Amino acid sequence: MYVIPLIVLVVLALIAVAWSPIFALIVAVPAFILFLAYVGISRRADEKVKPPVGPSRTVESDNPKGIWGEPRP
Repeated sequence: MYVIPLIVLVVLALIAVAWSPIFALIVAVPAFILFLAYVGISRRADEKVKPPVGPSRTVESDNPKGIWGEPRP
């Protein structure tokens, strides 16, 4: 999912380094920081899944859990 933005970022960094190292610091480093911010803010895949509709759960506890069993607040 993040492969294409990473490839674009690497190509941008290579072009910037070949052109001028200071240009790489000015363009590639902020672009990498923005990419990390995007990854940190985006929702996880299991948070995008809608809860199942149907009969009630048949598990031992009634505590809400995520898809992988992690506890929910």
